[in-house]
Amino acid sequence: IDSCINLFTKIQKPYLSMAMDSKECSLLPFELCEEILCRVPTKSLIRLKLTCKRWLALFNDKRFIYKHLALLQEHIIRTNHMVKIINPVIGACSSLSLPNEFQVRGEIYSMVHCDGLLLCIVESGSMAVWNPCLNQVRWIKPLTSSNRGCCYGIGYDGLSRDNYKILRFVNGVFTKNEYANTGSYKPAVDIYEFKSNAWKTFKVSLDWHVVTRCKGASLKGNMYWISKWNRKPDIFIQSFNFSTETFEPLCTLPFEYRVYDVVDLSAFREDNLSLLHQNKETKIEVWVTNKVKNGVSISWTKFFSVKRPDLPVLVAFENLSYPVHFIDKNNRIVVCCEEVLADKINVAVNIYVIGEGEIKSQDEIEQHQIGFSWPLISGYAYLPSLVPVPSSEDYKPE
Repeated sequence: IDSCINLFTKIQKPYLSMAMDSKECSLLPFELCEEILCRVPTKSLIRLKLTCKRWLALFNDKRFIYKHLALLQEHIIRTNHMVKIINPVIGACSSLSLPNEFQVRGEIYSMVHCDGLLLCIVESGSMAVWNPCLNQVRWIKPLTSSNRGCCYGIGYDGLSRDNYKILRFVNGVFTKNEYANTGSYKPAVDIYEFKSNAWKTFKVSLDWHVVTRCKGASLKGNMYWISKWNRKPDIFIQSFNFSTETFEPLCTLPFEYRVYDVVDLSAFREDNLSLLHQNKETKIEVWVTNKVKNGVSISWTKFFSVKRPDLPVLVAFENLSYPVHFIDKNNRIVVCCEEVLADKINVAVNIYVIGEGEIKSQDEIEQHQIGFSWPLISGYAYLPSLVPVPSSEDYKPE
């Protein structure tokens, strides 16, 4: 495919400045053009949108958008005063300004990723869905401005992939008094549907809670969290099915979880989950599931295991951000984490690419003083996609 892309680039170059309605904007069969274009980075496709009307229509076509999405390599995204998008595979980092509408409403202290869309929970209590690549933001009017102890998710139902939904519920670990006697609690579960631009609420009895500081993962339209039963020591993966709008336990963890262990859940390819685990012995393991689908028993396979003195210690202090990981197209483990510097005052945000027999450290992303800071996650796995933010009536928070 690399040779095809090189040939494609050479052939198309004289035509990039042609008029949008030119019938000569491609010398290659359009089917071949599409196969090549769906492997081109999103940033480049955006620049090519005005090359010709046919390409513009292609890049706006849902079939092409999701075909392109399936072939993308995960990046790491961090937001502070600036937005940093890092491609660890090639060591590239791009920076852009955070949209003004975020800057005036406080820090983004939590994000959930689905299909290149980022559900952003803002310090002020506001909520937005954002595609950084397309520079599109849609604000969602929340039912309440309080975010304390809430878990969030984003996904879609099985009827229409572009019918995205938002989930919000209070995590049971923040309501211990409520389930002290019964072992369960009944939080309000809020679901927002983009197409109807409306919220609905129902109550459900839950006898588990999400393990704090562990982010959720969106996979094939459903949400997944590392969770714990309220009255049992077992740690397991809990899911929320956006089609049936129900919580469903998925499977137990493939190892014994201890309080000071570091764990991170992530999507793997299109159909699997991956789980990173590091214990006090600094050994890093990554486990992956078989295909996650209805009616199929879920099992874990150890994908990667390494113990060596030069491994990063992913969390050394309680007030460091938790790491994020994903598995790249070359089956290497990419980890973004914070590490304390020699002065014991500052921390560096670093990315490691760990393969069989090799550990590569990327250039340091940034430094800041040690201490609690939002988000309590060092970054997010992110796909820079062409998926548009669903449009609706304009809503701007105060």
